[in-house]
Amino acid sequence: MARVDEPHYRRLFREFLRQSYINGLHPLLYRSPVRYARALWLALLTAIVIYTHIVIVNLTQEYLVQPTEIHLAPDLVHVANSPFPAVGVCTSNKISHRLLRDYAIKLYEHQGNSSQQVVGLEVDDLADRLLVLAQFYLTPLDSVQWNVTELNRLHWLLNSYHNDSGYSVRDILRQLSPDCGELVIRGIVYGAPVNTSRMFLKRPTSSNVCCIFNYRRASYSRFADKRALDDAEMRAVPKVVFESNSILNSVQFVLQDIPKEDYTNTIRTNNAFQLKIFPQEDYATVLSTTLGEILVDHNTIVEIPIQPSFFSSTEDVRSVVPHKRRCYFPEEGRQLLNQSYYSLDECLQMCRIKSMMDHCGCVSPPMVGSSINLTYCMLPDLPCLWRWKSIWYGHNDFAYLENMDEQFGQRQCEHCLPTCNGVSMSITTNVAPLRRAYNSSGYIVGLLKGLNNERPLAIIKFFFKLRFAQATKSQLVSNWVVLLNRFGGILSLMYGFSIVSYIEIMYYLTGKWFVYIYRSLKSRRPRKSVHSHSLYWHELIPIGLRRNPQNN
Repeated sequence: MARVDEPHYRRLFREFLRQSYINGLHPLLYRSPVRYARALWLALLTAIVIYTHIVIVNLTQEYLVQPTEIHLAPDLVHVANSPFPAVGVCTSNKISHRLLRDYAIKLYEHQGNSSQQVVGLEVDDLADRLLVLAQFYLTPLDSVQWNVTELNRLHWLLNSYHNDSGYSVRDILRQLSPDCGELVIRGIVYGAPVNTSRMFLKRPTSSNVCCIFNYRRASYSRFADKRALDDAEMRAVPKVVFESNSILNSVQFVLQDIPKEDYTNTIRTNNAFQLKIFPQEDYATVLSTTLGEILVDHNTIVEIPIQPSFFSSTEDVRSVVPHKRRCYFPEEGRQLLNQSYYSLDECLQMCRIKSMMDHCGCVSPPMVGSSINLTYCMLPDLPCLWRWKSIWYGHNDFAYLENMDEQFGQRQCEHCLPTCNGVSMSITTNVAPLRRAYNSSGYIVGLLKGLNNERPLAIIKFFFKLRFAQATKSQLVSNWVVLLNRFGGILSLMYGFSIVSYIEIMYYLTGKWFVYIYRSLKSRRPRKSVHSHSLYWHELIPIGLRRNPQNN
């Protein structure tokens, strides 16, 4: 390989340092009385260049991961534009002992008239076996209580009792839970007394049968006639216009627990009332929102201020893919779930249903929250549901022995994202003790007038915390033009760099360098030099077009 003369290297490097517009290169041309001055100056320039490009790479990575920014809107929005959430009130006792025994008597009488093998010898024995229906709730700590043979016998009895047309575990659990008029006995909505039995709808959830206030979701019973009755009941609920007034004009309800003798032997960690607060069109459970569940102890007054927050996204955000902007627009969410309503909890619910269908081939009846065609789990499917819950909730004691893909069932739902436009709500709780009545006649004034403490009581109050709420808007501000603007500002600030400087460096490393290599390979003997003082573009001019100064 031919060797390029050393003076060409030096001349090319010196001309680059002399002609370049990059700041800080000229001190490298001149000698300094200070020893190693040019080496120190070169090290400083190198450190600045490396740091600058690290900053640029980080900015680029942030833009690729999240190209949107959230700006806080300066205008406040009145809370009258916010929907009031649905409120579910649940007792800790999943099944009423009184209602369970009545149902067991009917099954026992039907069993006596049948020629098939009996399930329970006595009514109490049969009632005790019916408690296995509570295992259909998605309680993480459930344990297997009956073997497959006993489950099959009970399954046959329930199927025979319902004329072999199939029984609905969801409707049976709903039948065995106390009515809303027994659980929520009184109420005042913005100063006006209301009939709580008409204001609350009795609906199964994934963990219990609850009485739900301000619910706007259609029924999801497996039977068409039952769905029609539930929808008619929902339409008959009086409409409430929610106001943003003070705590003296809030929504208040009195809760009364069932008698102790009505409790059954089902899994419960405490005796407190359970409140589920969620959007009024969602399935009656809490999977992702900041509202969550609230435990209301007996003999307490719980005030729950609600503060909405409005959020929206501009149209230019649509150009960003959903997994980068971290949200779905309404039509994208509806297309994802193939139904007319989308929310983050709805997506998580459908994902959980799909996981259950893949594992067991059926869905737990209380969990079905939509009208899509699904296969409902029956009593023989309970062992599979128990295994599914241990995988989904990830509490297997021997996880290291299992397939790790099965240990994180909830990670299957990472495609579920919140909506780009909507309202989010935050809540706080203020708890105060409820004084007991002074005598056996009970309370004499107020909302508790005429009630006594024979059964545990509690009062819950809901109201908007403030009259106005803050709004946030997500808009696309970090497009490629803004990104280049940031790059140019950083490069100019550090050492007067620009895109043209990159082109200049590439020119010296490719164009002029190639010319020197090419000339050294082509001519092996000295040539008569051409009198020219430019090293920029003269080398690239064809030989025939060059002008010889001696011929002028």
